[in-house]
Amino acid sequence: MRVYDYKCGVCLHVAEHFVKDDTVRTHVCGQCGGEARRMIPRPRFHLDGCDPAYPTAYDRWGKDHERMAKEANRKVEEHGE
Repeated sequence: MRVYDYKCGVCLHVAEHFVKDDTVRTHVCGQCGGEARRMIPRPRFHLDGCDPAYPTAYDRWGKDHERMAKEANRKVEEHGE
């Protein structure tokens, strides 16, 4: 059994229902008796880089790239190459 959220089109009440069959798209609202339709759930995953507290692989690569470029420029200036 799955749990789905249903939202009433009349009173906008949201309720959870256990559903055996995934084809059930509507329920009767428990408050007003109107038609409640199944809501589309929001995604339950996290994309890398969406939170500034956690750096992405690109951020780490960018910092390494900047450090290597500075070292290369310093070596060129020292040796005149």
